[in-house]
Amino acid sequence: MIILYSRIMKTPIKLLVLISMCLYMGTSYAKVTLPSIISHNMVLQQQTKATVWGKASPEEKITLAVSWSDKTYTTSADSNGKWKIGVKTPKACTGQWMKIKGENEIQIQNILIGEVWLCTGQSNMEFPVAHNPNEKWKTGIVNEEQEMKDATFNEIRLFHVAHQLSPEKEKEECEGKWVVCNPENLKDFSAIGFIFGRKLYKTLNVPVGLIQSTWGGTHAESWTSMEVMKNNPLYEDVLQQFAPENLKRKKDIPKVPATLWNGMIAPILGYTVKGNIWYQGESNSIRYEKYEQVFTNLIKDWRRRWEQPDMPFYFMQIAPHYKQPAGIREAQWKVWQNSKLKNIGMAVVTDACDSTDIHPRMKQQAGERLAAWALAKQYGQKVAYSGPAYKSMKVKKNQLILTFDYANKGLATPEQSPVKGFYIAGEDQIFHPAQAVIQQNKVILTSPKVPHPVAARYGFGTFFRVNLYNGAGLPAVPFRTDSFNIK
Repeated sequence: MIILYSRIMKTPIKLLVLISMCLYMGTSYAKVTLPSIISHNMVLQQQTKATVWGKASPEEKITLAVSWSDKTYTTSADSNGKWKIGVKTPKACTGQWMKIKGENEIQIQNILIGEVWLCTGQSNMEFPVAHNPNEKWKTGIVNEEQEMKDATFNEIRLFHVAHQLSPEKEKEECEGKWVVCNPENLKDFSAIGFIFGRKLYKTLNVPVGLIQSTWGGTHAESWTSMEVMKNNPLYEDVLQQFAPENLKRKKDIPKVPATLWNGMIAPILGYTVKGNIWYQGESNSIRYEKYEQVFTNLIKDWRRRWEQPDMPFYFMQIAPHYKQPAGIREAQWKVWQNSKLKNIGMAVVTDACDSTDIHPRMKQQAGERLAAWALAKQYGQKVAYSGPAYKSMKVKKNQLILTFDYANKGLATPEQSPVKGFYIAGEDQIFHPAQAVIQQNKVILTSPKVPHPVAARYGFGTFFRVNLYNGAGLPAVPFRTDSFNIK
């Protein structure tokens, strides 16, 4: 046809070839494409309407077929070429496929249907299973060799969002791929995420998908959308501090507000999940007095943008460390205690910390305790999921009598050793070590230096050694009963 056309119109062959190439390139641009997170080996959340999305030519008709149903889904791309389909998923199963067809056809193989969880936050969630000699802080999990022996699971899949900054706008795509859980693929994957996912898999016996999106040394504002922060006085100092004209170096940094939301959350936004586990707060300790509201705003916005208004959000209270003030842990406690937030829970690692290392290697406790929250609250498992949490205080002469929630099988200390970590104060606001006596779900505090006590504190400091547990072996949550200025 090209030769005939060239003879009739006397158009040079080279020009016609160029036109043909341009037409081909235009057609290629119109082909159906999918984001990296919708790909081979992925896990879809079971028994829900899972979102599948992509791009095509404007108004192009898209059809989607799946192996687990005879139903064919259809939609059309909008004027910008974007399309989205909600796909009904069955109970947990393996060996599934999906076909998406427009001008071209894409087949996705080896799909699992099961439970999907996000694993997000800063370095303690990013901390990998294996030691990485190229990055000093990535020292690897305790008992790394032994953990790796129990690390091959064909029905656990991992998706690791690559670091990507985007200070100006929300990205549509990120770098990453679904891989099967094995020692090689786990080397640089979140240790807490792996322990969490393994516990779910072994308990529920269904496939598990874990999506890691983390960056060390980042504050919550990096992970918050600009829509939430702009024109809000709560964020005025951070927005000013990291404004382009105030940065000492021209290159962008991961603490710029919204840069990680834009670069590492927006590209996976909408991928249907069961919930999120979060470990972050160390980088917000310098302004801990704002963290309660900052973190609450983040949770609410993630849920809104995911269109999952009650998406479970379980988080770690940051580990005790000599540079981390009590105020940041208290702010996290207050978020957990917010009665307006549903499906919220906090895990504690006062017994798995290091006074000088902000990245303690004992990640098993963190992963297992976050999993306990999910198993109890989302999957109806009869497991203890929280350590003792302060409930109320009563003053009786020279005693303070404290009552605790989550005192499963009563309060206890290891090997019935003396209780450590309690302090009491009188009206002078000077705290002294207290003698503590356990009576079922209560602790009675006294001190010869405080004849008229009015307030108590437990584990309320930077780094501390405490030993109060419940009968299920979960540590008590640090707290204070007073509202004195923190000294």
